[in-house]
Amino acid sequence: MMFAELIPGLIVVAVLLGLLIIRIPIAFALAGAGIYGLVSERPWPAVEYLLSTFAYSSTAHYAYIVLPLFLFMGQMAFSAGLSRNAFDAGQTWLGRVPGGLAAATVFGCAAFSTISGSSVATSATMTRVALPEMLRHGYLPRLAAGCIAAGGTLGVLIPPSGILVIYSIATEASLVKLFIAAFLPGVMTAALYILGIYVWVKIRPELSPKPAADTAPTTAEKFKSLGRAWEVVILFAAVMGTIYFGIATPTEAAAMGALFALFAVLRRPNRTKNVIWGLKETGGATCSVFALVVGAGMFSLGLSTTQLPPLLASSLAGLDWSPTAMILIILLPYLILGCFVDGISMILITMPIVYPIVIQVGFDPILFGLLVTKAVEIGAITPPVGLNAFVVKSMAPEVEIKDIFMGCIPFVVIEIFIVILLITFPEIALFAITD
Repeated sequence: MMFAELIPGLIVVAVLLGLLIIRIPIAFALAGAGIYGLVSERPWPAVEYLLSTFAYSSTAHYAYIVLPLFLFMGQMAFSAGLSRNAFDAGQTWLGRVPGGLAAATVFGCAAFSTISGSSVATSATMTRVALPEMLRHGYLPRLAAGCIAAGGTLGVLIPPSGILVIYSIATEASLVKLFIAAFLPGVMTAALYILGIYVWVKIRPELSPKPAADTAPTTAEKFKSLGRAWEVVILFAAVMGTIYFGIATPTEAAAMGALFALFAVLRRPNRTKNVIWGLKETGGATCSVFALVVGAGMFSLGLSTTQLPPLLASSLAGLDWSPTAMILIILLPYLILGCFVDGISMILITMPIVYPIVIQVGFDPILFGLLVTKAVEIGAITPPVGLNAFVVKSMAPEVEIKDIFMGCIPFVVIEIFIVILLITFPEIALFAITD
């Protein structure tokens, strides 16, 4: 392959980077670079016809209804205060072990992630619920804020994950398989976070106070606390249970989840205000995501016209590396890019380039989706951007940003360990997947 064949596609990528550098919104930068690629390779009448219909044709798919439904479900779950019940249950079960409140926070994050699907929403919610409680009990800000920022990343892995929905849209990978494959790694991540907190506090006892010497909760009280979180259980069963057992499609399950979350809000005060607020927030978030989908679609078209993705795929396949080695090379830039770009944008920007390579080398697209999601998690808690860390900071101005990032370091190590596990033992994620 001659380098000259790559130049048109590399110019399209350079145009995208240039637009991003001058702070053009990502959706418009993607569209602009894609239009440049189309215009440079095709006659204008063909480009004009394509652009006149593309915004509709790229988004008018029944399967895409799942996105606003999951967003609405997360907004309603937040308004209903379901995260408080999950945190209280975790506190009852784990409050007397070293670092128990921090472990309970991770438990609350994991539970809320099953009905939220958003890393930012999980971090913001648990900052309100758990941070004041931990600081009041004497936890150092490093552990208290770090476990919330890291626990929030569970929102992008434990189904229903917004990132996995976007990955499915960008690659046409099965959303059902992605959700099923993500469940065990998500639970394993939460468990390793809790174990990591226990070990960290054992090594550094000053991070948290000693467990209270009062009477431990009885078994009946523990299960009663779980009973108060029944709405979370029903929501999770309505979504993942129906998908896993083939009772409903992801879209139908999302509709049921949104309906149950709406009922949860209607049972509480300020129901009208919260429903209106949830609809506004869902509408705004949906518009933002679909603008990115349209822009990414145009970028993918423009890039495909230059033949850059297949050329790169064929050239890398010719290196005769193992699929695992190839994926590791592909994932490295994600760990860096995740520090600067939010997860949804990262998926939509990169998939037109890297996904053909993944398919060409024969790597499982479902497993790759989970690995990319892990890279998004790591990027959300590492500087200089670390979106989750700044969400916690915005909700708790009294906590220093350096303490939040320092508190995230042990969780980054755990994330990298899990990535290694998934690559070495892909059956952890894929054992329940059937063709």
